[in-house]
Amino acid sequence: MRKIQSILILIFGILMTNCHEILDLEDLSAVNETDVWSDALLAEAYVNKIYADNLPGWSTGEANMSDESNGGGGHMYGQLTENSVNHWPYTQIRNINILLQNIDGGDIDEGLKNRLKGEALFFRAWRYFGMVNRYGGVPLVLVPQELDDNLLVERNATSEAMGQIISDLDQAIALLPEISAGSGDNDGHVHKGTALAVKGRFLLFYASPQFNPENDLGRWQEAYEANLAAKTYLDERGFGLYDNFENMWFDEMNREAIFVQRYEFPLNTHQWAAATRPLDESQNATGGNWPTWEMVKAFPMQDGRPVDDHPDYDEMYFWQNRDPRFKATIAYNGTLWELSGKSGRRQWTYAGGEANNPTQTGFYCRKAINEADDPFAAHQGTTMWIELRYAELLLNLAESANAVGRRDEAYEALTAIRERAGIESGSNSLYGLAPNMDQQAMHEAILHERRIELAFESKRHWDLRRNRLFESELNGSRRHGLRIDLKEGVTKEEMENADLEEEYENYFVHEVIEVDFQFDINWQPEYYFYAIPMTHLQLNSNLEQTAGWPGGTFDPLQ
Repeated sequence: MRKIQSILILIFGILMTNCHEILDLEDLSAVNETDVWSDALLAEAYVNKIYADNLPGWSTGEANMSDESNGGGGHMYGQLTENSVNHWPYTQIRNINILLQNIDGGDIDEGLKNRLKGEALFFRAWRYFGMVNRYGGVPLVLVPQELDDNLLVERNATSEAMGQIISDLDQAIALLPEISAGSGDNDGHVHKGTALAVKGRFLLFYASPQFNPENDLGRWQEAYEANLAAKTYLDERGFGLYDNFENMWFDEMNREAIFVQRYEFPLNTHQWAAATRPLDESQNATGGNWPTWEMVKAFPMQDGRPVDDHPDYDEMYFWQNRDPRFKATIAYNGTLWELSGKSGRRQWTYAGGEANNPTQTGFYCRKAINEADDPFAAHQGTTMWIELRYAELLLNLAESANAVGRRDEAYEALTAIRERAGIESGSNSLYGLAPNMDQQAMHEAILHERRIELAFESKRHWDLRRNRLFESELNGSRRHGLRIDLKEGVTKEEMENADLEEEYENYFVHEVIEVDFQFDINWQPEYYFYAIPMTHLQLNSNLEQTAGWPGGTFDPLQ
């Protein structure tokens, strides 16, 4: 019988389950596979390792591959090669398959067995969709392969892969526990509501133009039904929009959090805040998530109407009278931002105002940045990551409802989000939305709402990609920032003591600048389905390369 290497499993078991019984084991050097599936503590430890290997978490990588932030390198400038995108988690899938093949042979409690199987199926679906979203169809390996198996597996059609992903999620939904928001059981483990909401997201992607250029309405109907089912289920169990947008990240397991990764110092930390904060209040990291001028202007005014041609918008005082989400997301020159608990601290982004690695755009992202953290705490971050929250579920439902002609439901979802944000309702109670929008106008409104509500949550890049909008919205353009200079003769003391809400223009001048310094944005159409890296093709002669890339014959739309 093959042995499972148990050191990491036991570590995670000690951290996340009752450690005393594990420590009573006679031999900690290796665990026989049959023992794992007959010992509840070992089986849970095995699944805890699956969580550790597969949970999504904080990332500063996606913001610069869109119009949220600057940077993005080869993705944005058309310089990717066949080897640029390597997302191939078959090791993690194998570990999941080991559980699914063996756990029924054990004699642990049936209820626990069902939960562990449900969690494993959920994460297998999660991992496979991560590959399908990047490459289209990939080989479906559903059992742990042995050396004498045929390892030269072929790519399954994208439709087959999606069928398996949805099947895994449906099985997970049937097996996972029903958990209510605010209950002690809602501790970060995936549950039935998580799987329902993720299924809705996956089907929305599959209905979107990236996978559905012919606009098969059947796919949109499936996406609508899945997202409606998720909302109905979660509503009944107390999930919903959290009343404090700014504090959502810091109030652990609040009612909006559906799929999360939780962190605990010193065992499991992240560097999101350190990489996002200015260097003078950071440690060992900075320079991520600098908002572009385009991102700054995307937020509407307090009445929900766009800044363009708005009578109350003053580009010099751009922060005034804005959607409250603006100040919860964007740190700008002169704003009160009391990082490291420094009372009265203001963030200066004017030229010369920052000695070390100043922001190139004139702005910082302040979403999910805990002001109380000092630089050390920022670098050892424990703020939970919410991969999927209730607001996204509403937006997923709105988009699919609009596609199947249910615009009233789309309006209902958008107005709920804007009401929570603090936008004024207006005389028509539409919170700044245009009345009587047709399907295309509503679709654009939903994507714009996603842009501001989910800013810097690793969503914008994927929204542009699944809607095939990079060429039409960004290609040939350059992103911008705001260069801010002190007016001649102004002293630092005068500026720091000024009433900037009334006198800002007396001290500063602005210039909109390009932050794509060398190249225009030049996203290539083959990036909607990436090439499989040569390392994998060389190991498996039966793998076809993705069409659109050198030697590519595999059609990702089949």
